[in-house]
Amino acid sequence: MDYILNEYHRNISNQELLDDIKSTAEKLNKKVLTQDEYSRYGKYSPNTVRRRFGGWNKALLLCGMHPNTYQLSAAKSKPLYLNISDEDLLSDVSAVAQRLHKDTVSCGEYARNGKFSKDTCFKRFGSWENTLLKAGLAPYKQKSEKRIPDELLLEEIERVWIQLGRQPTSTDIKNGISKYALNAYTRHFGGWRGAMEAFIKWVDSDKHETGNIPITETQEQHGSEAVPADSPKVLHTTNRNINLRLRFKVLLRDNFKCRICGASPAKDPGVELHVDHIVPWSKGGETVIDNLQTLCSKCNLGKSDLSV
Repeated sequence: MDYILNEYHRNISNQELLDDIKSTAEKLNKKVLTQDEYSRYGKYSPNTVRRRFGGWNKALLLCGMHPNTYQLSAAKSKPLYLNISDEDLLSDVSAVAQRLHKDTVSCGEYARNGKFSKDTCFKRFGSWENTLLKAGLAPYKQKSEKRIPDELLLEEIERVWIQLGRQPTSTDIKNGISKYALNAYTRHFGGWRGAMEAFIKWVDSDKHETGNIPITETQEQHGSEAVPADSPKVLHTTNRNINLRLRFKVLLRDNFKCRICGASPAKDPGVELHVDHIVPWSKGGETVIDNLQTLCSKCNLGKSDLSV
């Protein structure tokens, strides 16, 4: 199975971008379309739109739509106060530092304790360092962190992909869906695109141990199905355990949905997906993609109950 990352739409025309924005707004029956809504339902990336037209509101105006009077910040759902003065914004940054009894403040601390959005500061002053400088505060020196292993970052991409039911974007990571910041992926892989390419390479590099592996499953169970003690030895060419990379391939093939009821974490965050053997391991089934299926926890439990 080949995996192809979504393309950056560098060659898409301006008119096609604008037409898709209008089409998305019509589908949602909205006169004002937010970037988050377009990210979820549009064909292209809001980043492409912003780069092409110099801002989201400018694109909306070209579509004959009303601009957003404010946008929501991902981290705290605070409005981006477009009309707030620089003085009031910097005063609030300074006030947060005073309340915390510190001579400086991180952007994360301001996001949790400030009145306005940290994104407003970035848009207004270009960087958090410039914001602190203009507010008369000391530069913020980030504590040195232990290097996060590449494997953990790639496993987190897998978790986020499964949760969303689609390829995650840098905007998703900025919005806080990952437990690691976008900077962590950038430092390790040179950018979000590099992280995605590394992830696909990691998934495709999966190697399964082969060879005859005699196993007598006298104590093990498959679901609720116990294997009789006098069961003959079964020769397997694969290991029973389904590793993360093979699991992801099965989930991707099944569109991150339960093959019985269609439940998906993208629609219901409470849904937990399992990858299960179709022909049980105890009956000679191998751990290969054609013998694996995606089931939600409820259907998987029901399947085990039926086999008793």
